[in-house]
Amino acid sequence: MERAEFFDRLATELDPLAILPEHESRMERLRERLGDLRGKRVLEPGCGAGALSRRLAEWVGRGGRVLAWDPSEGMVAHCRRVVQDFAQVEVAQGTAEEIVIGAGEWDLALCFRVYPHLEKPELFLGRCGDWLVPGGELVVANLEGSESLNAMHAELPGVREDRMPAAEALAALLRELGWQVVAAIDEPEEYYVRARRP
Repeated sequence: MERAEFFDRLATELDPLAILPEHESRMERLRERLGDLRGKRVLEPGCGAGALSRRLAEWVGRGGRVLAWDPSEGMVAHCRRVVQDFAQVEVAQGTAEEIVIGAGEWDLALCFRVYPHLEKPELFLGRCGDWLVPGGELVVANLEGSESLNAMHAELPGVREDRMPAAEALAALLRELGWQVVAAIDEPEEYYVRARRP
């Protein structure tokens, strides 16, 4: 099974990729790490069914803006329903490597649960730098560390080969690409890498 088919099938579920009640404390920790997002312009690649998109809409408020996108048509349809009451959220279909976004317009690119599924991570990271304002930030986050996530993916057809690099490995790549890394956490219940565009 290919990755696209895996996510398209997942999109047929009632509430795909939902954040489980037992993960709420991890979500609260992520919220705290992100700081005050009111009025911010946030990119959300790989938004899936919108589990984070609705929260982002609330976190940025009416004065902010969120552009969420996903390659799966089914996931995009779910996400649009989830955020339909939030005018500050736009949902699009496309891949992280190919979507067209205005340069220098965004404060934060938040890659939540998506990084291991990118086809061309280095291309994506370079494009992120173009999309962000000077001093804008990139955050790569998951509710599990790389070892747990990779073990989970190893059991799933379609994403078996999708590997999350250790946080320090991703931090090293980001530095090579010219980013200033400000955090690299990789623990069983948290993956959080934050980098700033010079």
